Amino acid sequence: MSDSYKRLLPAPMPPGSAQAIVAESSFGKDAGPPVKKRTVSKAACNNCRLKKIRCDGKRPYCTACIRTNVECNFVTASSDETPFMALKREVESLRRSTEDLLEIMDLLESAPDTVSLDILRRLKSTRNHPEGANDPSEILASVKKDLGHESILPVKISNRQLIAGLIPETQECPEYELMMRCPTSYPTIMPLEIAFLNLADMLRPVILEQPKASSSVGRGDAASPSSVPGSSSEGASRNGITPTMTEPVDSWMGDFEPLQSTYSIVDDRLKNVNFRIWTSVPVTNELAASLVSLYLEIDHPWCPLFDADLFLNDCVDGTNHFCSPLLVNSLLGWACQSYATYQPEAATLVGAFETEAERLWGLEKYTNTLTAAAAAQLLNNLSASRGRDEFASQCLEEGIQMGKRMGLFGVGSETASALTWLDHHQDWLRAACHTSWGIFSYACMRSLHLHRAEIETPPLLPMPKEYFETHGYPNYAFSRTRGPVSTRVGEIFKAMCKFNLIVHDVIWNYYGKSDAVPAARATTEFAERTYQRLFEWARSLPLELARGRRNRHSTLMLHLYFHCTVMELFWPFLQQSADKVIKVDHFTTTTTMEHIHAASVNQLKRLALIYCINFNRICSATLWHIALLYLSNAMLCETMRSGRKRDSECWFYFMLCMTCYQNMYGYFRVVEVTMLGLLSMALRNGFLSTHEANTILKDMRKIGQRYDAPFMVRASFMVDLELAMTNPREAQVQTLADAFHELAIFREFTTGEYRNQENRPTRLIEQNSNS
Repeated sequence: MSDSYKRLLPAPMPPGSAQAIVAESSFGKDAGPPVKKRTVSKAACNNCRLKKIRCDGKRPYCTACIRTNVECNFVTASSDETPFMALKREVESLRRSTEDLLEIMDLLESAPDTVSLDILRRLKSTRNHPEGANDPSEILASVKKDLGHESILPVKISNRQLIAGLIPETQECPEYELMMRCPTSYPTIMPLEIAFLNLADMLRPVILEQPKASSSVGRGDAASPSSVPGSSSEGASRNGITPTMTEPVDSWMGDFEPLQSTYSIVDDRLKNVNFRIWTSVPVTNELAASLVSLYLEIDHPWCPLFDADLFLNDCVDGTNHFCSPLLVNSLLGWACQSYATYQPEAATLVGAFETEAERLWGLEKYTNTLTAAAAAQLLNNLSASRGRDEFASQCLEEGIQMGKRMGLFGVGSETASALTWLDHHQDWLRAACHTSWGIFSYACMRSLHLHRAEIETPPLLPMPKEYFETHGYPNYAFSRTRGPVSTRVGEIFKAMCKFNLIVHDVIWNYYGKSDAVPAARATTEFAERTYQRLFEWARSLPLELARGRRNRHSTLMLHLYFHCTVMELFWPFLQQSADKVIKVDHFTTTTTMEHIHAASVNQLKRLALIYCINFNRICSATLWHIALLYLSNAMLCETMRSGRKRDSECWFYFMLCMTCYQNMYGYFRVVEVTMLGLLSMALRNGFLSTHEANTILKDMRKIGQRYDAPFMVRASFMVDLELAMTNPREAQVQTLADAFHELAIFREFTTGEYRNQENRPTRLIEQNSNS
């Protein structure tokens, strides 16, 4: 073979054969010295790649870069990584970083304000401080680590998942059966993911915003386009023009029956009343008519203390049979507090009306009249809401004693009741029916609030609705001039009277004459029997009182009251025997006390949310205040039992209660000690930090600076409802409010929290610590 051709290698021989051994020996001799194999680097450095020269790939500096004394950089992370692998890694890193940035943006938009502000602080620290987080992933990981297992991030759900979420997970749960068997009081509620919806505006006190002047409110004029429910004006709902209008996202909860008294008079007879003959307080007839109109639409339908038709007729005629200066001044002072959210100047008249009513009460408290007995309840509400607990208790006791002397309630037979002196006089019997059952209803609500029984025997007079069903409605000359809101009590108060008969039994069983605490007095048999009565009452409600989108304010109050009572019934059992099974007729699922209590808590959450959206500026302090107290207690107790002290849903509803209290604080001064008591509980349970509690009180101090009270705010009702079952004295609002200062300092020392001295509400804390 010619030498110009490359020599071919022989075919490989089987290993171990003689031919293979001979071939290897002959090939090794002829091949000469071995050729050194060329070394190839997987990834050249940037300089060598740019100059297109050979790179040995040594790290951290290649030989070529050392020889030329230049900086050596590689795009790859290690010597085993190829440029394609490095590019793929970088693309994946950018994808993760983009996802983290989007997640941070979602968190900033939908998370609570405290979490959003903390994220912004960390983002700023990456620029201002070198030791801060370096990329979004580290910031997000740090936030998630601090939040623990809390589901605070927004949840993205599809329409199919949302529709599926409307149905409970299983039809075997007691709450599902309650919704199916009693939809009037346990309607199926749409699942509401707090982190998914933007409800931050609801956690901002409306009272701190600049009020918008409106000359049409309460003047009897026609509703302006901005005040008609369903208007598209965003500012109207936040400045007191239309409390029923909501944002489009909340339209499914905001289409409620509007309050006529926010823009016109509910009864034309009020336009003919000269209020100067009834009060010495310098108030215009227009404003006084608006105050009475608001009361007749908000408080009167579900808890009337007098017959409105008889009252208005006497107001117009100037007669003193069913109207008196004491009753008018007490009513105007009480209504001023709610109406001040529409016209702040009305707040300046509250003290004058209270002073005049107190003077008149001192003259009439020993004369047994229906107007004086009714006025005593309104004056008690007025003084109690302003923090004058001592006078309010005295007025309450004297008013109830007057009712007993008149035989309106607290008597054992009809011969000792008011029926003997009424002598079947139709107008006086009508008036007495309203006053007796109205005072009885107020007493039941207060007893839940104070944990103190007041009236031992319910009224023996017929309920107002039953009276009208028997005797019919009289025709008055003013009937054709009445507005669309009826001044006559109807089904709502009939249902309230029947309900209060059940509440009365609960009160005397838990807080009657015995000195034993409720936890020692409550029995499973009583709770089971009473809930059966409550359940049957709820099922018997007429269709007009069922929960729906067109409910009036009074209907919403009725359902708030129902679920607060159910919670009160089972509260003594939650600490030890919450899992005890109770029997409810026709129920197929195993129902425990905890299940029923939790179902009412869920309904109360939604009711509170609906109330805030539709009636945010209507502060019916008697019952709305109680509902806020029960909901905030339920949230604090739920976090303690679950161990999730920063649960996002519980945090939202607790802060919603605090915001509602702040909106009430300017006109209901008792809110001061109420908020201090609840914040003391939150500090004690670790639910809030000292800084968060002081931030809430700082906003309350801004509101309080507008209304300087000449007296110390005092109250004696229960604020820690679970502790009240075993230790009522320590559960009182004044005790917990006085302990706020010590609890805040204790948390500073035990947790190392920094307390901002500039934001410290010194006036509130000093007042309560000195008291």
